[in-house]
Amino acid sequence: MTHFEREIFDQPRILTGLLRSDGILEAANALKGRDVRFVSTVARGSSGNAATFFAYLVSSVLGLPTGTVAPSLHSVHGVTPRANGGLAVGVSQSGRSEDVLLALRAYREGGAATLAVSNDKESPLAAASDWHLAQGAGEELAVAATKTFTTQMMALALLVAHWSESAELQAALEAVPAAMSALLERHDDLAGPAVRLTHATDLWVLARGLNYVSAAEAALKVKETSYVETQTYSTAEVLHGPVAAIELNTPVLLFGLADATRESNLVTARRVRELGADLTVVSSDKELLGLATTAVPLPAGLHPATETFLHVLAGQLLALRLVGERGYDPDAPRNLSKVTHTV
Repeated sequence: MTHFEREIFDQPRILTGLLRSDGILEAANALKGRDVRFVSTVARGSSGNAATFFAYLVSSVLGLPTGTVAPSLHSVHGVTPRANGGLAVGVSQSGRSEDVLLALRAYREGGAATLAVSNDKESPLAAASDWHLAQGAGEELAVAATKTFTTQMMALALLVAHWSESAELQAALEAVPAAMSALLERHDDLAGPAVRLTHATDLWVLARGLNYVSAAEAALKVKETSYVETQTYSTAEVLHGPVAAIELNTPVLLFGLADATRESNLVTARRVRELGADLTVVSSDKELLGLATTAVPLPAGLHPATETFLHVLAGQLLALRLVGERGYDPDAPRNLSKVTHTV
Protein backbone atom coordinates (compact mmCIF):
# COMPACT_ATOMS: atom_id res chain seq x y z
CA MET A 1 0.00 0.00 0.00
CA THR A 2 1.35 3.44 -0.91
CA HIS A 3 1.59 6.30 1.58
CA PHE A 4 -0.96 8.14 -0.57
CA GLU A 5 -3.52 5.35 -0.21
CA ARG A 6 -2.83 4.76 3.49
CA GLU A 7 -3.28 8.42 4.33
CA ILE A 8 -6.53 8.66 2.37
CA PHE A 9 -7.97 5.76 4.34
CA ASP A 10 -6.73 7.12 7.68
CA GLN A 11 -8.74 10.33 7.46
CA PRO A 12 -11.89 9.32 9.39
CA ARG A 13 -9.82 8.37 12.44
CA ILE A 14 -7.79 11.59 12.37
CA LEU A 15 -10.83 13.81 11.83
CA THR A 16 -12.61 12.16 14.77
CA GLY A 17 -9.75 13.24 17.03
CA LEU A 18 -9.77 16.78 15.66
CA LEU A 19 -13.44 17.20 16.53
CA ARG A 20 -12.42 17.29 20.21
CA SER A 21 -9.81 20.03 19.85
CA ASP A 22 -9.90 22.46 22.78
CA GLY A 23 -7.66 24.89 20.92
CA ILE A 24 -10.22 25.49 18.18
CA LEU A 25 -12.94 26.21 20.74
CA GLU A 26 -10.64 28.61 22.62
CA ALA A 27 -9.85 30.55 19.44
CA ALA A 28 -13.53 30.75 18.52
CA ASN A 29 -14.47 32.03 21.98
CA ALA A 30 -11.77 34.68 21.75
CA LEU A 31 -13.06 35.82 18.35
CA LYS A 32 -16.57 36.22 19.74
CA GLY A 33 -15.24 39.02 21.91
CA ARG A 34 -13.68 40.94 19.04
CA ASP A 35 -15.32 43.24 16.51
CA VAL A 36 -14.09 41.41 13.41
CA ARG A 37 -15.29 43.26 10.30
CA PHE A 38 -13.61 41.27 7.54
CA VAL A 39 -11.46 38.18 7.03
CA SER A 40 -8.45 37.82 4.73
CA THR A 41 -6.93 34.43 3.92
CA VAL A 42 -3.43 33.64 2.69
CA ALA A 43 -2.31 30.19 1.52
CA ARG A 44 -0.91 28.20 -1.41
CA GLY A 45 -1.77 24.89 -3.11
CA SER A 46 -4.06 22.53 -1.21
CA SER A 47 -3.95 24.89 1.76
CA GLY A 48 -5.33 27.56 -0.56
CA ASN A 49 -8.23 25.27 -1.41
CA ALA A 50 -8.94 24.77 2.30
CA ALA A 51 -8.89 28.54 2.74
CA THR A 52 -11.45 28.89 -0.08
CA PHE A 53 -13.76 26.46 1.73
CA PHE A 54 -13.33 28.45 4.95
CA ALA A 55 -14.01 31.76 3.20
CA TYR A 56 -17.31 30.47 1.83
CA LEU A 57 -18.37 29.28 5.29
CA VAL A 58 -17.37 32.56 6.93
CA SER A 59 -19.37 34.59 4.43
CA SER A 60 -22.42 32.32 4.39
CA VAL A 61 -22.62 31.52 8.12
CA LEU A 62 -21.13 34.60 9.79
CA GLY A 63 -21.97 37.13 7.06
CA LEU A 64 -18.46 38.58 7.08
CA PRO A 65 -16.78 39.77 3.87
CA THR A 66 -13.81 37.56 3.00
CA GLY A 67 -10.99 37.90 0.52
CA THR A 68 -7.91 36.03 -0.64
CA VAL A 69 -4.59 37.80 -0.16
CA ALA A 70 -1.98 37.78 -2.93
CA PRO A 71 1.13 36.89 -0.87
CA SER A 72 3.45 38.72 -3.27
CA LEU A 73 1.96 42.06 -2.23
CA HIS A 74 3.66 41.56 1.10
CA SER A 75 6.50 39.09 0.46
CA VAL A 76 7.79 40.76 -2.73
CA HIS A 77 6.45 44.33 -2.69
CA GLY A 78 6.53 44.88 1.07
CA VAL A 79 3.02 46.32 1.38
CA THR A 80 1.67 46.79 4.90
CA PRO A 81 -2.15 46.73 4.67
CA ARG A 82 -4.49 48.97 6.63
CA ALA A 83 -6.12 46.06 8.39
CA ASN A 84 -7.68 47.35 11.61
CA GLY A 85 -10.80 45.34 12.36
CA GLY A 86 -9.64 42.44 10.23
CA LEU A 87 -8.75 38.83 10.87
CA ALA A 88 -5.91 37.44 8.75
CA VAL A 89 -5.83 33.66 8.45
CA GLY A 90 -2.68 31.90 7.22
CA VAL A 91 -2.91 28.24 6.22
CA SER A 92 0.16 26.05 5.62
CA GLN A 93 0.51 22.38 6.50
CA SER A 94 4.21 22.82 7.30
CA GLY A 95 3.83 26.29 8.79
CA ARG A 96 7.04 27.18 6.98
CA SER A 97 5.86 28.74 3.71
CA GLU A 98 7.80 32.00 3.61
CA ASP A 99 5.34 34.02 1.55
CA VAL A 100 2.39 33.00 3.74
CA LEU A 101 4.40 33.86 6.85
CA LEU A 102 5.48 37.27 5.54
CA ALA A 103 1.92 38.13 4.51
CA LEU A 104 0.54 37.19 7.93
CA ARG A 105 3.20 39.30 9.64
CA ALA A 106 2.32 42.24 7.39
CA TYR A 107 -1.34 41.99 8.36
CA ARG A 108 -0.39 41.85 12.01
CA GLU A 109 1.70 45.01 11.59
CA GLY A 110 -1.29 46.58 9.84
CA GLY A 111 -3.55 46.05 12.85
CA ALA A 112 -5.29 42.74 12.07
CA ALA A 113 -5.79 39.87 14.46
CA THR A 114 -3.99 36.80 13.12
CA LEU A 115 -4.81 33.11 13.10
CA ALA A 116 -2.78 30.25 11.67
CA VAL A 117 -3.57 26.67 10.75
CA SER A 118 -0.68 24.23 10.46
CA ASN A 119 0.33 20.68 11.26
CA ASP A 120 3.19 21.88 13.50
CA LYS A 121 2.43 23.81 16.67
CA GLU A 122 6.11 24.87 16.85
CA SER A 123 6.15 26.30 13.31
CA PRO A 124 7.11 29.92 12.50
CA LEU A 125 3.55 30.51 11.28
CA ALA A 126 2.16 29.42 14.64
CA ALA A 127 4.57 31.76 16.44
CA ALA A 128 3.50 34.69 14.25
CA SER A 129 -0.20 34.34 15.09
CA ASP A 130 -2.52 35.30 17.90
CA TRP A 131 -4.16 31.89 17.65
CA HIS A 132 -2.96 28.64 16.13
CA LEU A 133 -5.20 25.74 15.12
CA ALA A 134 -3.21 22.51 15.24
CA GLN A 135 -4.33 20.05 12.56
CA GLY A 136 -3.15 16.98 14.47
CA ALA A 137 -2.76 14.98 11.27
CA GLY A 138 0.54 13.37 12.20
CA GLU A 139 3.40 13.15 9.74
CA GLU A 140 2.22 13.07 6.13
CA LEU A 141 4.59 10.98 4.01
CA ALA A 142 2.84 11.29 0.64
CA VAL A 143 3.78 14.40 -1.32
CA ALA A 144 0.19 14.96 -2.48
CA ALA A 145 -1.75 16.22 0.53
CA THR A 146 -4.81 14.30 1.68
CA LYS A 147 -5.11 14.06 5.45
CA THR A 148 -3.44 17.43 5.99
CA PHE A 149 -5.94 18.96 3.59
CA THR A 150 -9.09 17.56 5.21
CA THR A 151 -7.79 18.39 8.69
CA GLN A 152 -7.34 22.00 7.53
CA MET A 153 -10.91 21.96 6.24
CA MET A 154 -12.18 20.50 9.50
CA ALA A 155 -10.22 22.83 11.79
CA LEU A 156 -11.43 25.90 9.91
CA ALA A 157 -15.02 24.67 9.68
CA LEU A 158 -15.07 23.90 13.41
CA LEU A 159 -13.81 27.42 14.07
CA VAL A 160 -16.78 28.82 12.14
CA ALA A 161 -19.22 26.45 13.89
CA HIS A 162 -18.03 27.48 17.36
CA TRP A 163 -17.63 31.16 16.47
CA SER A 164 -21.17 31.34 15.05
CA GLU A 165 -22.58 29.00 17.70
CA SER A 166 -24.24 27.03 14.90
CA ALA A 167 -25.46 23.72 16.30
CA GLU A 168 -26.47 22.72 12.75
CA LEU A 169 -22.96 23.14 11.37
CA GLN A 170 -21.43 21.47 14.42
CA ALA A 171 -23.68 18.44 13.92
CA ALA A 172 -22.80 18.34 10.22
CA LEU A 173 -19.09 18.22 11.04
CA GLU A 174 -19.62 15.56 13.70
CA ALA A 175 -21.19 13.39 10.99
CA VAL A 176 -18.17 13.59 8.66
CA PRO A 177 -15.95 10.73 9.92
CA ALA A 178 -18.71 8.11 9.77
CA ALA A 179 -19.85 9.32 6.36
CA MET A 180 -16.29 9.15 5.04
CA SER A 181 -15.80 5.66 6.47
CA ALA A 182 -18.93 4.49 4.65
CA LEU A 183 -17.67 5.93 1.35
CA LEU A 184 -14.25 4.32 1.81
CA GLU A 185 -16.00 0.95 2.02
CA ARG A 186 -17.38 1.68 -1.48
CA HIS A 187 -14.11 2.89 -2.97
CA ASP A 188 -14.48 0.51 -5.92
CA ASP A 189 -17.27 2.79 -7.19
CA LEU A 190 -14.52 5.06 -8.50
CA ALA A 191 -12.96 2.33 -10.65
CA GLY A 192 -15.21 3.00 -13.65
CA PRO A 193 -14.53 6.74 -13.89
CA ALA A 194 -10.79 6.12 -13.40
CA VAL A 195 -10.68 3.63 -16.28
CA ARG A 196 -12.52 6.10 -18.54
CA LEU A 197 -9.89 8.74 -17.79
CA THR A 198 -6.84 6.49 -18.21
CA HIS A 199 -5.95 7.89 -21.63
CA ALA A 200 -7.20 11.44 -21.05
CA THR A 201 -4.76 14.26 -21.67
CA ASP A 202 -6.99 16.90 -20.12
CA LEU A 203 -9.88 17.04 -17.66
CA TRP A 204 -12.43 19.74 -16.87
CA VAL A 205 -13.48 19.73 -13.20
CA LEU A 206 -16.58 21.65 -12.15
CA ALA A 207 -18.45 22.50 -8.95
CA ARG A 208 -20.01 25.53 -7.30
CA GLY A 209 -20.44 27.27 -3.97
CA LEU A 210 -19.22 25.59 -0.81
CA ASN A 211 -18.34 22.56 -2.91
CA TYR A 212 -16.02 24.41 -5.31
CA VAL A 213 -13.21 23.21 -3.07
CA SER A 214 -13.92 19.63 -4.21
CA ALA A 215 -13.32 20.49 -7.85
CA ALA A 216 -10.18 22.49 -7.12
CA GLU A 217 -8.68 19.81 -4.94
CA ALA A 218 -9.59 16.88 -7.21
CA ALA A 219 -8.05 18.71 -10.15
CA LEU A 220 -4.87 19.32 -8.18
CA LYS A 221 -4.59 15.69 -7.00
CA VAL A 222 -5.07 14.34 -10.53
CA LYS A 223 -2.52 16.79 -11.93
CA GLU A 224 0.03 16.07 -9.18
CA THR A 225 -0.13 12.28 -9.35
CA SER A 226 -1.19 11.38 -12.91
CA TYR A 227 0.11 14.46 -14.79
CA VAL A 228 -3.24 15.09 -16.52
CA GLU A 229 -3.82 18.70 -17.49
CA THR A 230 -6.83 19.91 -15.50
CA GLN A 231 -9.05 22.99 -15.61
CA THR A 232 -11.23 24.00 -12.67
CA TYR A 233 -14.34 26.17 -13.05
CA SER A 234 -17.48 27.07 -11.22
CA THR A 235 -20.48 25.54 -12.99
CA ALA A 236 -21.65 29.12 -13.49
CA GLU A 237 -18.31 30.57 -14.62
CA VAL A 238 -17.68 27.83 -17.19
CA LEU A 239 -20.64 29.06 -19.24
CA HIS A 240 -19.13 32.56 -19.49
CA GLY A 241 -16.67 31.71 -22.24
CA PRO A 242 -14.71 28.54 -21.39
CA VAL A 243 -17.54 26.26 -22.56
CA ALA A 244 -16.60 27.18 -26.15
CA ALA A 245 -13.63 24.82 -25.86
CA ILE A 246 -15.71 21.77 -24.87
CA GLU A 247 -16.26 19.35 -27.73
CA LEU A 248 -17.19 15.74 -28.44
CA ASN A 249 -15.82 13.37 -25.77
CA THR A 250 -14.15 16.11 -23.69
CA PRO A 251 -13.82 14.55 -20.21
CA VAL A 252 -15.74 16.57 -17.62
CA LEU A 253 -15.98 15.76 -13.91
CA LEU A 254 -18.78 17.55 -12.04
CA PHE A 255 -19.18 17.58 -8.25
CA GLY A 256 -22.77 18.61 -7.52
CA LEU A 257 -24.28 19.31 -4.11
CA ALA A 258 -28.00 18.86 -3.56
CA ASP A 259 -28.32 22.40 -2.18
CA ALA A 260 -29.12 25.83 -3.61
CA THR A 261 -26.51 25.31 -6.35
CA ARG A 262 -28.45 22.33 -7.75
CA GLU A 263 -30.28 24.20 -10.52
CA SER A 264 -27.09 25.84 -11.76
CA ASN A 265 -25.36 22.47 -11.81
CA LEU A 266 -28.23 20.96 -13.79
CA VAL A 267 -28.10 23.75 -16.39
CA THR A 268 -24.38 23.23 -16.89
CA ALA A 269 -24.62 19.44 -16.95
CA ARG A 270 -27.28 19.58 -19.65
CA ARG A 271 -25.20 22.02 -21.69
CA VAL A 272 -21.98 19.98 -21.63
CA ARG A 273 -23.93 16.83 -22.51
CA GLU A 274 -25.49 18.65 -25.48
CA LEU A 275 -21.94 19.34 -26.62
CA GLY A 276 -21.09 15.64 -26.42
CA ALA A 277 -18.84 15.76 -23.36
CA ASP A 278 -17.98 12.58 -21.47
CA LEU A 279 -19.55 13.63 -18.17
CA THR A 280 -18.80 12.01 -14.81
CA VAL A 281 -21.04 13.25 -11.98
CA VAL A 282 -20.40 12.85 -8.24
CA SER A 283 -23.61 13.77 -6.41
CA SER A 284 -26.50 12.67 -4.22
CA ASP A 285 -29.01 14.30 -6.59
CA LYS A 286 -30.80 11.73 -8.78
CA GLU A 287 -31.61 14.13 -11.60
CA LEU A 288 -28.01 15.31 -11.85
CA LEU A 289 -26.72 11.73 -11.73
CA GLY A 290 -29.16 10.85 -14.51
CA LEU A 291 -27.42 13.26 -16.87
CA ALA A 292 -24.04 11.58 -16.44
CA THR A 293 -22.16 9.28 -18.76
CA THR A 294 -20.72 7.79 -15.55
CA ALA A 295 -22.40 8.38 -12.18
CA VAL A 296 -20.91 8.20 -8.68
CA PRO A 297 -23.90 8.34 -6.31
CA LEU A 298 -23.50 9.63 -2.76
CA PRO A 299 -25.97 9.24 0.13
CA ALA A 300 -28.89 11.68 0.09
CA GLY A 301 -30.08 13.93 2.89
CA LEU A 302 -26.72 15.08 4.23
CA HIS A 303 -25.89 18.64 5.24
CA PRO A 304 -23.91 20.41 2.47
CA ALA A 305 -20.85 20.65 4.72
CA THR A 306 -20.89 16.91 5.40
CA GLU A 307 -21.44 16.15 1.74
CA THR A 308 -18.58 18.43 0.69
CA PHE A 309 -16.15 16.28 2.67
CA LEU A 310 -17.47 13.26 0.79
CA HIS A 311 -16.93 14.98 -2.55
CA VAL A 312 -13.36 15.78 -1.55
CA LEU A 313 -12.81 12.15 -0.58
CA ALA A 314 -14.34 10.95 -3.85
CA GLY A 315 -11.87 13.16 -5.70
CA GLN A 316 -8.97 11.70 -3.73
CA LEU A 317 -10.14 8.15 -4.44
CA LEU A 318 -10.53 8.93 -8.13
CA ALA A 319 -6.96 10.26 -8.20
CA LEU A 320 -5.77 7.13 -6.39
CA ARG A 321 -7.45 4.79 -8.86
CA LEU A 322 -6.34 6.82 -11.85
CA VAL A 323 -2.67 6.87 -10.84
CA GLY A 324 -2.85 3.10 -10.45
CA GLU A 325 -4.38 2.68 -13.89
CA ARG A 326 -1.72 4.91 -15.44
CA GLY A 327 1.11 3.08 -13.67
CA TYR A 328 2.70 5.98 -11.81
CA ASP A 329 3.97 6.12 -8.22
CA PRO A 330 1.81 8.61 -6.26
CA ASP A 331 4.45 8.81 -3.53
CA ALA A 332 7.09 10.13 -5.93
CA PRO A 333 5.44 12.65 -8.25
CA ARG A 334 7.88 14.24 -10.64
CA ASN A 335 9.19 17.75 -10.03
CA LEU A 336 7.60 18.00 -6.55
CA SER A 337 8.74 17.94 -2.93
CA LYS A 338 6.69 17.90 0.27
CA VAL A 339 7.44 21.50 1.26
CA THR A 340 7.57 24.14 -1.47
CA HIS A 341 9.52 27.33 -0.74
CA THR A 342 8.39 30.52 -2.47
CA VAL A 343 8.65 34.17 -1.52
